[in-house]
Amino acid sequence: MRKKVDTTVGNRKIDTLIGKDSSFVGNIESKGTIRVDGKFEGEIVTKGDLVIGETGQVQGKIKAQNIVIAGKVKGEVEAADKLELVPSGNLQGEATMNLLVVEEGAVFQGNCQQFTKEQKEKGRFLQIETPKEHKPQKEQR
Repeated sequence: MRKKVDTTVGNRKIDTLIGKDSSFVGNIESKGTIRVDGKFEGEIVTKGDLVIGETGQVQGKIKAQNIVIAGKVKGEVEAADKLELVPSGNLQGEATMNLLVVEEGAVFQGNCQQFTKEQKEKGRFLQIETPKEHKPQKEQR
């Protein structure tokens, strides 16, 4: 009897699946949802969502609408909307996203920048500096 593979994430159908016993080296460009349960090295660009399963290992550059990391990722990550690291997730590298969710137990080592869609379209990040503390000066008589 053959085990049925779940090809949905939430209510979205998975268009591309790299199984846990597979490894892939190269580039993937897609408009749909991608799930990686095996090993991947290269670049993934999709207008849909990207899910890195618990057994998934990705090294390289990934760009998607929403990204969920349950496995290991090393490299550059860009999520147009949400980047989520679940408890088993491990991300090492650079991350850019609109919304970041790091659940307890997840590991994130590296740098991240958060942007709004408006800022991304303009191609720049808003610089916000910490206000300096002003000490009142004593009046001199």
